[in-house]
Amino acid sequence: MSAAMAPSRSLYAALTLLIAIPLSVFLFFSPKQSQSAAAVDTISTVAGEVRSLAMAGGSEIQLSENTQLSRRISDEQQRLRLVGGEATFVVMEDPLRPFWVQAGDFRLRAGTSAFRMTLLEKQLTVQVLEGSVRAQWAGDAQTLTAGERIQINL
Repeated sequence: MSAAMAPSRSLYAALTLLIAIPLSVFLFFSPKQSQSAAAVDTISTVAGEVRSLAMAGGSEIQLSENTQLSRRISDEQQRLRLVGGEATFVVMEDPLRPFWVQAGDFRLRAGTSAFRMTLLEKQLTVQVLEGSVRAQWAGDAQTLTAGERIQINL
């Protein structure tokens, strides 16, 4: 092979960096093993059914009819995903295990608060009943307080 066709050392170095940098970032920021090993639970209700869930630390969730919610609880956090329907959350803050609720690309972090989330079709409504929550979506973030209500198309 001629010298003109042989890959240069700088090409090998560039390829190595192209692989090494994203891999290092992933390994550095990836969740801890205990968190990733937490089981995912799915809870559903059918027409005419209402269900209450008691969470660790005193938080409670009320699922309305035709609602689906998944949850992943670990030693580090409580993560819930509203897949569809309506749920009311009464959250007791636990500084060691933040309480997160997600619907589509919308994320909400709750301290001691009460709020209702409704996801029908691709429209999400969040109504804060007590306290305040921190909401993030589409590159935007804001704090919502008691009495505030937002609607978002996901």
